[in-house]
Parts: sequence; C-alpha cells; structure tokens
Amino acid sequence: MNREYALAVAALVVVVAALTTLALSGAIADPADPDADASVHSQATLQEVTIAADEVSGESATLAVDTYLYARGGPVENVTVVHRATNTDTGLLEDTTEREVGTLEAEIETTVSETIDVPRDGSHEIETLVYVDGTRTESRTHRVSGVDSLTPAYADTGLEFHRFGGDYGGAFATVPAIEYSIESTSADDATLEVTSYLTNTGDETADSLELEVKARQADSNIVADSETVPISDVESGETATPTATLEVTDEYSYYLDAVLWLDGTIVATERGVADLRPESVVANETDTESYLDTGDFETDDGFEAAEADSDRPEPVDDDLDTEDEYDSTPGFGVVGATVGAAVVLALAAIRRKR
Repeated sequence: MNREYALAVAALVVVVAALTTLALSGAIADPADPDADASVHSQATLQEVTIAADEVSGESATLAVDTYLYARGGPVENVTVVHRATNTDTGLLEDTTEREVGTLEAEIETTVSETIDVPRDGSHEIETLVYVDGTRTESRTHRVSGVDSLTPAYADTGLEFHRFGGDYGGAFATVPAIEYSIESTSADDATLEVTSYLTNTGDETADSLELEVKARQADSNIVADSETVPISDVESGETATPTATLEVTDEYSYYLDAVLWLDGTIVATERGVADLRPESVVANETDTESYLDTGDFETDDGFEAAEADSDRPEPVDDDLDTEDEYDSTPGFGVVGATVGAAVVLALAAIRRKR
C-alpha cells in the first residue's frame, strides 16, 4: 500500500514539474494574451497591378505603376517592391525601380506607387516583384505596347485644322481648312486675307497657341510674305478662325502654308493654294500641256516619231519642166513607154501584111 502511494506521489511530482517547465518556456499561453498573435503565420499577397501613362517626351515615356498589397494573418515586416522593364524584342533590361514599403498592416490593403521609364518605340514587359525579408514571395508581369502613339507633352493640344469632310468624307471632303480672299490690289501687288479653320477636338481648353501663315511662290519656292497671329483660348468643341494679312506680287501662284505652334513647338500644319495668274495664262498653260501630252507617241515599228521639223513637206523644185512633171506622174513612166512602143510595132506589122 505504501508502495502504491509512493508511486502516485512520484507521478504527481513529475506532472507538476512538466507543467511548470512548459509554462516557463511559453509553450502554453492564454488565448487572450496579445503575444499569441506571433504564433500565427502572416503573408503579403499581391492583389493587383495597374499601369498608366504619366509623362511622355519625344523619345521616352514615364509609366505610373500602382501595386496593391494585402497582409493576411498579421502584420508583414520588411516588404520591398521592385519593378523591371524589359524590351520584348531584344530582351534587354531598360529600367529598374525599387521601393521599400516597410511594414504592411494586418488585413489592410496597401497601395504602393512608383514610376518606370521606357522608350516610346517597341513593346515592353513590366515585371512587379514582392520581397519579404529579402526573399521573393510573389511576382506579376504585364506587356505594354503602342507607347509611340502617346502624344508628347510638348504637343499635347486638342486644337487641329478642321476636317470639313469628317471621318467619312462626303460632299465637303475636298474643302480646304485654309481659304483666302483678295482684299485689294495696287500696281503689281495684291493683299490677301488668309483665314484658317481650327477646331478643338480635345476635352480641355486650348491655349498658348500661335498660327504662322506663309505665302510661298509655287514656281520658285520663295516665301513672299508671312505673318504670325495669336490664337485666343478655344473651348472644347469650338472652332477658331484666325486671319492673317499677306502682301504678295500679283499674277503668280502661291502655296498658303499654315503652321500651328504651341510654346515654340510645331503641333500641326496645313496647306492651301492661291492662284493669282490671269485666266488667259492658265488657259494657255492648259492647252500647252494637252498638246505636249498627245505629241509623245511611237510608230508601228516601235521607234519614236521624228521631230516636228521632219514632219514638214519636202520643198518643191521650181526648175522642173512640164515634161518631167508628166514623167513623174503615176502611169506614164517606163512601163507606159514600153506598152506604147509595143502597140506601134503591132500596128506596123498589120499594115505590112495588108
């Protein structure tokens, strides 16, 4: 009996000692104790990545990349987001950005914003990598193309030369966006009023624009006159009609070149025609061109026709007498003389027989 009692006491001592050791080592904790959260495994999840155009220059574009992260299970410390841009044609790395996020709060979505630069030409792969304590945990890849279609900042305006035919042509498809009228003439000079039609097809007001108009002589390509006029603010959907006054020499044909400037940069161009030549000159020019077009032909043998001088008739020799003229007449040559002699000999032979 004493032996069984001793064994029971010993077993109880062992159990108490074991429970004491576990309690001191922290293996058992009260569920209400905040330290219990440390035993739960936390994770940084990559929810979504969005890419948008930020700034565009002549050769490159800056893309804004937003990364959406979510911490599951508890806070996640030492988080880093890396973006890499690779050219899909060459496989070469174009740009890399790295952003240290720090700690992600538990059960909260965090947005990490960063930018990356890529050339405007070609297509690119944008990789987004998530690191926790220096170890890559998640990644996602997006393909970006058509960056060259983005409008650079220096040319970003909705104002453009009006298209009277619209996108579908129609009866006004050939109507130019530049027209002119002759305001006055004096001696050999003419004053032209040149009007351009500009429509704001964008969503914002167009401002800080100027229109330069030049009269360029069609034959010599020399600029006869030019004028630059400022353009007032043009609201979205409105059309402006700036007018320039040009002094040119009369009776010439001119190109009317219009150049639209935005802060010192050309953003659009258009061309019209002003023909100030007399109608008789235009008519003669048309007849000459028609004659030249029909005068170029080939003979049946495949050789080119002779020059115009060779088409003239041969000169007649005034020294030729009447007999020579008769001899040259068809039917009275050598054959005619032979036939006549044969007839005379036949008649003579008949008379002899008689």
